[in-house]
Amino acid sequence: MPQVSADAHVPLGPDAASALAESLPPTPLRVPPHVRSLHASWRFRPEPEGALAIHTIAYAAGPAWLATLAHEPTQWVLRRQATRRVEQLAAAARSGGWGA
Repeated sequence: MPQVSADAHVPLGPDAASALAESLPPTPLRVPPHVRSLHASWRFRPEPEGALAIHTIAYAAGPAWLATLAHEPTQWVLRRQATRRVEQLAAAARSGGWGA
């Protein structure tokens, strides 16, 4: 299953960063019509003075001939959305408006 991911350092520990990610307003993904299924997830890896927030979007596309032709544009569209989401999380963490 193809996937894209984006990451950013956040000045929170993994548990606080995870709680913040869950509290962010939902942002529906704009999904190309040939994408048949999609799963988005967060991971948080401890780092000095915070955590590395990793947002991954895994997807399946079809039919196979179209998925092959559209692979690069699909990766670009979904990676851009993952990047925006981690940037949103990092900005919220830096602003201190996360309530912890």
